[in-house]
Amino acid sequence: MSKENEVILAKYLNNVSKCHTMIEGWLKEKSLFSEQIEYDIHEKASGKYITKKLIIYKDKNNQIAELIPVGAWTIGANGRIDLIGNFDQQILIYLQKDIKMKTSGTTSINDDEDQEVSKNGHSLYKGFEKAGWYWIEDKKLGKAHVLNKDLFFDLLSEVSDYEF
Repeated sequence: MSKENEVILAKYLNNVSKCHTMIEGWLKEKSLFSEQIEYDIHEKASGKYITKKLIIYKDKNNQIAELIPVGAWTIGANGRIDLIGNFDQQILIYLQKDIKMKTSGTTSINDDEDQEVSKNGHSLYKGFEKAGWYWIEDKKLGKAHVLNKDLFFDLLSEVSDYEF
């Protein structure tokens, strides 16, 4: 795996871990339980790697949903996690505001240098303001909502038919 892909993968795994930690805190507030289990992913850019999926329970024998990492290389995003229950599935994507791209250093002193340039183009999604996990309400319109506690429990209710 290239160094660039190692960095992308490390960022994705870190973002997944932070998402799990955030959601586990919210689940405790609702007296729900969770468990992280190792989960294998294979992507062309990285090969096989191990991450963790988060299983959400009402009680020990009553699973409500799973939060399953899908991959670091996602079109239009910097990673994806699926929230899957018995009734539906919702997609969460990680977006970051300042995308760096390599370009030739034509303005640098040495033409052999690469520069990191901030790409200040518009976002693909309406409602995107800062780096984080988002749910896209309308794929055609590209309306993004940052993942917060209220939105998470709305999505969890939708996929599991469990009322909070």
